[in-house]
Formats: sequence, structure tokens, C-alpha cells
Amino acid sequence: MKEIIVLILVLVSLFSCSKSDVVQVSGRIENGDSIVSILVDDSIYTLSLDQQGFFSSKIDMVKGGYATMLHNALNLYLSPGEDLEIYVNAKNFSGSLYFRGSLGGINSYLKEQEIAVFFDKDYYALNEEEFVQKMRALIDEKVKLLEAKNFDDSFTELEKQRIGYSIAVRASLYPSFRRNMYPDEDYRPGSVFSDFLSSFSINNERLIGAKDYRDFLLNYVYIQGSRGAQGWENYSDGIADYILATVNSPTIKSFLLTQLVYNYICENNGIEGADYLLSVFHQECTDPNKIAYIDGMVELWEKILPGHDAPDFALRDTEGKTVTLEAFRGSYLYIMVWATWCVPCKSELPYLNLLQKKYAGKNIQFLTVAVGRNADEQNTWLNFLHQNPYAGNHTFSGAADKFAEDYMIISVPRFILIGPDGKILNSNAPRPSGQILQLFETLEL
Repeated sequence: MKEIIVLILVLVSLFSCSKSDVVQVSGRIENGDSIVSILVDDSIYTLSLDQQGFFSSKIDMVKGGYATMLHNALNLYLSPGEDLEIYVNAKNFSGSLYFRGSLGGINSYLKEQEIAVFFDKDYYALNEEEFVQKMRALIDEKVKLLEAKNFDDSFTELEKQRIGYSIAVRASLYPSFRRNMYPDEDYRPGSVFSDFLSSFSINNERLIGAKDYRDFLLNYVYIQGSRGAQGWENYSDGIADYILATVNSPTIKSFLLTQLVYNYICENNGIEGADYLLSVFHQECTDPNKIAYIDGMVELWEKILPGHDAPDFALRDTEGKTVTLEAFRGSYLYIMVWATWCVPCKSELPYLNLLQKKYAGKNIQFLTVAVGRNADEQNTWLNFLHQNPYAGNHTFSGAADKFAEDYMIISVPRFILIGPDGKILNSNAPRPSGQILQLFETLEL
């Protein structure tokens, strides 16, 4: 009998542990995607929605903390042993969002805080001392509102910290706004402003799930790291060294280095010049998911480095005819990737037109590829070209085409140069309005 009682106690204990180590997240998202992703403690949980938009899942948690629903960057608070129900219509996200469950009250409060965040641009017109004084007053005001809610102590203490960072991330923009508003002033942050920002820790792992904290981290290390990166040919390398020197938390270090590598690749449309940055990332990042993500990204970019075979494509022109890479073999090919909604893209088209006239009869051809997601955007493209009859080969790449995926098109405009042998010469070539003539002068045209 004693053994049975012991067994029952063990089972009850196991059941209690399993229940207290998870948070139940459920709800319904109408007119949304088939999945919803939630960032918890710097890890992403992907929840599937059924045909009616309902979802339900358990998320492992050791202690209460912030999370982010990646759609609309919704700030959440989750706690083990509790439950949260989320209901929203994606077509009117902020207007339809509401919460239920034991965590409904706290998350409703967080929603109110998101709506209530009002940062008057006139604050940036204040002098440094007045500005910092105003920031501290805003923090105190929000903390008093929080304390009046009488939430449990664990959330209240954590929320006080988040409130500070929610103000600090906006305050971090003060120097750049100040210089833009008063260009003749040549403002440089003094000790009052610097001391205020540095009072917020960049090693606070408890807040890594909070969007305000992650945004502050990125702003702070970019601002501080850039100051010491002036001697570096690549300023991202200097920021990486700043992270190594100042960030002690492996979790936060992994987050920042991942973001730094990702931003570098996006800003430079590739991995050229990223050798040092990638070596630091692999030495210091401890998150296997982040390592796998960056390695996968690098592998894709390596496929379009100079000397590699250019991926083939089959695109439709304005008459519905198929245009392939093979059709241009034997001549150089300069590709402009653009979109009708992109103003900088459209400003490059006249320059491209001039290039085509200048190199008419030479061993180089020109191709534009407009990227879009649906038939409406394709029709917009056709109408634009009808009203602006630029010469040359014009094609459209829809959502089902592999062109954008194969050529890693993550921003537009983008320019690509391919050799007569079908190999990549430059997957991030200069713009028609830029240094493209100098590049063309090196070719045997």
C-alpha cells in the first residue's frame, strides 16, 4: 500500500511539473495566414491554424516573460501554468484584437500601452538636459499607471524594466533627430544623454522576448559600435567587436550577432566582405537555430557569387512570350530587378534607357524584371510600360516564379551582370545612375 501511495505522489508531482512548465496559447485569427509565429525567449514557435483560423498549443516556459507575435509585432506576456486566448481579424488587426484567459488582463494592458505610446517629435527640439528630464518623467508616469493596476509582483517588476526600455529606444534617436532639426548646431551627445542611455543594461536576458528591449539593443550597439568603427573598412566589423567587448550574455550576444550578419547581407545584397563578421558569428553564437539560419542564408548567396553559373529563368514578357537566360548566351546581360511601387526603381529607368542607347550594337543586352505577387500587380506593370514605353526586354516575375528566390531578391532596385558564358560577374552591380560605366569599360563589348 505504501508503494502505491508513493507511486501516486510521484505521478501527481510529474503532472504538476508538466502543467506548471507550459503556457496554453489559443485563439482565432480570421482572414490570416495558415500559421502564426510567436517569439518566446528568442526562440520561434510556429502554431498551425485550422480552416476556421483557430489554433491551440502549449509553449514551454520556466518563468514568466515577454513574447512577440511576429505578425504585426504584437507584444505579449506569457507565464507557465497560465493560459492566454488571442482573437483578432487580420484585416483590422488593432481594431479587432482582444484577449481572454488568465493572462487576458495583463495582455489587454500591454495592448493599451502600445496604443498609448505617443512620442511627440517636439521632444527632440529640447536641449539635452530638458530632453533627459522629460524621458525620466515619462517613465515615472507610466510606472505609476502600472502600479495602479495591481498586477502580481513578478509581472509588475518586469514591466517596470520594459517601460524604461520602451522610452529609451525612442530616446536613442535624439542625436540624429537633433542634428536633422538643427544642422548648423553640430550637436554631439554630452554626458547627461550618454549617462541616461548607458543606465539601461544590454545584458538583461529576462527581457529578450520584449520587442522594445530588442529594438533598444540594436539601436544602442549600432550607435555606440559605429563610433569605434571609423578605423574599420567595414563598419559592421567594428560593431561586432563592440558587441564582443560589452555583451556578456551568450543569449543576447547570439541575438545581436545574428541581426548584424542578417542586416549586413541585406544591406549589401550578398556576403562579399563579410569574412570577419561571419568568423566572429561562428565563434560566438551559441544558438544552433540561428547558426543553421545564417549558414543556410550564406549557402544561398554563395550560389550567385562571381564565377558561378547564373540560375536559369523562364519569365513572361509584355506579350506573354517566355524569356529565358539561354536566349542571351553569347553576350553580356545587365538585369534590372524592380517593382512598380518602388519610386527609386522608376527613377533608374530613364538612365537604363540611356545606357541601352549608348551601347546599342555592342555585345551587351539589357533586361528588366519586375517582381510582383499577383495579377493586379502584373496589370499595373503592363499599364506602366504602356504609358512609359521604354525600349528593351521587359519581363515580369510572379510569386510562383523562382527568379526572386534563385537570385536572392530581398530588396529593389537590384542590378545583376552576367557574362557571355552564362556565369555571374556581379550579383550586386552598380545602378545605371551610378558607377556602371566604369564597370562596362572593363568588359570586352
